[in-house]
Amino acid sequence: MRISSVYYKQNIRIAFPIMLSLAGQAIVQMADNIMVGQLGAPELAAVSLAGAIIMNTMVVGMGIATGLTPLVGQAFALNDKERIAGFFQNSLVLNTAVALLLTLFLFILMPYLSMMGQPTEVVALCKGYYILTSLSVIPFILFMTFKQYMEGIGNTKVAMVITISCNVMNIFLNYIFIYGKFGAPFLGVAGAGLATLISRTMMPMAFFFYIHRSAVYNPVFRFFRMANTNSRKIKQLLQVGYPIAGQMVVEFLSLSLITVMMGWLGTIALAANQIVMSMISLTFMISSGIAGASTILVSHEYGRGNIAKVRRYAHASLRLAVVFMAGAAIIYALFGAPIASIFTPDPAVIEVARQLFFVVAVFEIFDGLQVTALGALRGITDVQRPMIYALISYLLVAVPLGYIAGIALNFGPCGLLSGFCGGLMFAATLFIRRFNKSMKKQLKSRNDL
Repeated sequence: MRISSVYYKQNIRIAFPIMLSLAGQAIVQMADNIMVGQLGAPELAAVSLAGAIIMNTMVVGMGIATGLTPLVGQAFALNDKERIAGFFQNSLVLNTAVALLLTLFLFILMPYLSMMGQPTEVVALCKGYYILTSLSVIPFILFMTFKQYMEGIGNTKVAMVITISCNVMNIFLNYIFIYGKFGAPFLGVAGAGLATLISRTMMPMAFFFYIHRSAVYNPVFRFFRMANTNSRKIKQLLQVGYPIAGQMVVEFLSLSLITVMMGWLGTIALAANQIVMSMISLTFMISSGIAGASTILVSHEYGRGNIAKVRRYAHASLRLAVVFMAGAAIIYALFGAPIASIFTPDPAVIEVARQLFFVVAVFEIFDGLQVTALGALRGITDVQRPMIYALISYLLVAVPLGYIAGIALNFGPCGLLSGFCGGLMFAATLFIRRFNKSMKKQLKSRNDL
């Protein structure tokens, strides 16, 4: 299919701020790892353990919040302001409740950290970081609600500015609290958690004040009414949001299970895995920016009933994802050791990370394809079947393959990560096939009218 350059330019214009916003979140995690990594391998492994558990829980709220974007996008295409405001208001109510429940769950889970087969020193070090970062889930999910609303109406720049600003604050606070600078106490690993909590609290506050003071966006609050909070709209948000959350959970859960199995291989393997996961998160967040643009543009054209443009925007996004992820793969293959040395001075950790980066180089393109295809499917609110595909790809393919290669066949850390590679390849194939099949069905039904 030949695609005009207009479709690529539109994708890039919308995707670029999302990329910076999402990459900013990954950079904060990376900054935590780099700064904590200077304290030693056990400290780095502690951040890895706590971060994997919290992120795997937090993605439930992130997924449910993401369901707002295609619903707002389709209403925006029809200029239905009251419907847009109704979804936004109900999403705020829903996501606040979800965030509180997720935080409560994390605190209930905390006593069981020692039962996950991890090194004792790692579990002891991670508790302060775990508590503070768990509390930060509440403001972060509220920020996601504002972000997904604004992206639904096509504005991706505000979230970018807020994210980058708060990330700079986070890194500065890391320096103060981790190392005890400017008169602050030395908090070590817990200092990274405190910095994250403060910066994430500022994010939804900044978004609210921006919208409240903006003549362009403030009118949305005029449609807010107590009577508009209703179970019907919350049910619609959940119908789109919970399958997205389910898909995200199984993907992150598979990575978390890989992380847990890395812990079985020792502190060195766990620390090296955390370095590689930090870099994967960065490139994944950037390709997620392309996927986010696909969701927005596809939802707008789908709302207008223009299926031909839906296909062009989706295919343009897929091609952009391939180009970007291929570049990332080359960098990881060639510069794995220098990248790892930024995080830690430990030569044993650097060597294991270098080997893992070769495995990453193999699956980067498939990672970009699967997340971008998912973005297009979300734009047409096709979310139920992809959740099932994700369950199969990550939990029934990736994790068993990883266990067999890494533990049973004793290929170690590289074997574990190779299993995840197999799951990504399987997922990318299923998602792309699903989107193409859906488009053919849509075109056929319209031609039959």
